[in-house]
Amino acid sequence: MFLSFIFSQINTQKIPKNLLILDPSSDQQSTHGMRLANRATGVWRSERCAPCTPSQDKHFFKKPPFPPKTNMSLVHRSVDLGKHFRNMALAVFVAFRALQNGETPVACVFIHEPSQTVLSYGCNDTNRSLNGTRHAEFMGIDEILEKNRLLGASPDKIASFFRDVTLYVTIEPCVMCALALQHIGIGKVYFGAANDRFGGNGTVVRAQNDSYLSFGGILRPEAISLLRNFYIQENDSAPVPKVKKNKDIDGKEFPENLEFAKYVTENEFAAEMGQERLARFYYKPNPSEELTPQFGEGYNFKNLLSEEDVNRIPDLPLLYPGLACDVVKDINTLVDVLPKVGDHGVVSLESDPELKKRKLEDSA
Repeated sequence: MFLSFIFSQINTQKIPKNLLILDPSSDQQSTHGMRLANRATGVWRSERCAPCTPSQDKHFFKKPPFPPKTNMSLVHRSVDLGKHFRNMALAVFVAFRALQNGETPVACVFIHEPSQTVLSYGCNDTNRSLNGTRHAEFMGIDEILEKNRLLGASPDKIASFFRDVTLYVTIEPCVMCALALQHIGIGKVYFGAANDRFGGNGTVVRAQNDSYLSFGGILRPEAISLLRNFYIQENDSAPVPKVKKNKDIDGKEFPENLEFAKYVTENEFAAEMGQERLARFYYKPNPSEELTPQFGEGYNFKNLLSEEDVNRIPDLPLLYPGLACDVVKDINTLVDVLPKVGDHGVVSLESDPELKKRKLEDSA
């Protein structure tokens, strides 16, 4: 629906085409999601198509100048990120429902910033639709355009609507989705884990340029954990060695935190996250700590998400096709299977993949 407008921009934006669209083949479960989560899972494997390299478009991949020195006039304060963690928890819940429905657990919610209303959600639909372009962001955008009578509206009218909208997505948008967000005029983006193969907000390319800010690392362990759970599930059609290899994913150490300088400048990071997090996370990847709602303190996912919060999601029954909604059960399952994040953002991993698998099966 929205793709034709994006594809019209490919030539003018100098975007390598094999970065824009992930492989839309029917073998989605074994290739599409795994390529998306190479860094997240810690497992590398051969791919159907080779990733782009900087040599393919030197101008487009040219690194931006190093960000300016920190403006020391910024107030030294501890910034509460609780709102962003609670909103991202909604996206994690939607991703969990996608996992239960047999999809790659990547999901997003679009939030109207002034009112904190959930406008729409999106989750990966590539397996069901056999369409490699049905990413979470496009599903959510289409829902908003349709519900607000913006289909066929002028770019200015669409941008006027989206300037007050914030996207929370569990995995960094790919280049295709990053460009879509640019063209609708999204206000701001928050994501969980980096997309090492196709990341369009800075990991591979910063496709949006300066059109919107994108901050990563919010509920990153949870986003990674859901992807890992996707790969430890039995796949009757997969060769036995592949199943064993995928199960070995669980319990591996998480990759180092993001290189935040790829996504925002020092000043942008400090203004959003605070000077304390700037010193702890910005200058190099932090090997042992994650962002948390309160600097230096751990958190419990159960305190970020309630039944009342989930009921804010529009069209919630669609996440339970043919089933009764059991939000409380799903929240409790998430709390059981997600990693624990203790003081100073240190992640504690559960090492028994079979136990996680049983919990997921019992909740289905």
